[in-house]
Amino acid sequence: MSDRLRSCNPCQSDSNDSVCIQTNKVYDSCRDKECIENIRVYLTETGQCLVDRAANVKCKKAEIIWVYTDVEPLPFNRGYYSVDLKFFFRITLDVFTGVSRPTAVEGLAVYDKKVILFGSEGNSRTFLSKTTFGESDIHQWSKNNLPVAQTEVCDSVSRRGCSKMK
Repeated sequence: MSDRLRSCNPCQSDSNDSVCIQTNKVYDSCRDKECIENIRVYLTETGQCLVDRAANVKCKKAEIIWVYTDVEPLPFNRGYYSVDLKFFFRITLDVFTGVSRPTAVEGLAVYDKKVILFGSEGNSRTFLSKTTFGESDIHQWSKNNLPVAQTEVCDSVSRRGCSKMK
């Protein structure tokens, strides 16, 4: 879908520039901001030994390295879908074991989130050029700015009891 909007440029008072905005169909969306506390961090054996001997541990950095998304239709609620998100974080800790400089230790943390969204009640099937079933989607990391081809197909309805033409 493409809409034409006037450019909003405060430096030019009489601007005739237009901007093309392309969007996919949006039936439902959500935006959430959460403060994640007391999340379990999985460390290597060496890192765990350092933390066990530490006088103090501080979180230096948390970086999202992957988000696994699973979408399933909700039974008995036509058009609604359960979206399960699993966030994987690389956590960098500063471990203080004495009066010297802290030692950096990396670990992995996982956080789960579930949302329910309305998708559509239509009977069409959608095929996307980004979808790869049964394969890893790692190749999309470097190609996330390519256009997405989307095809919607409606199943044909067969007529029962049609009479033959003579």
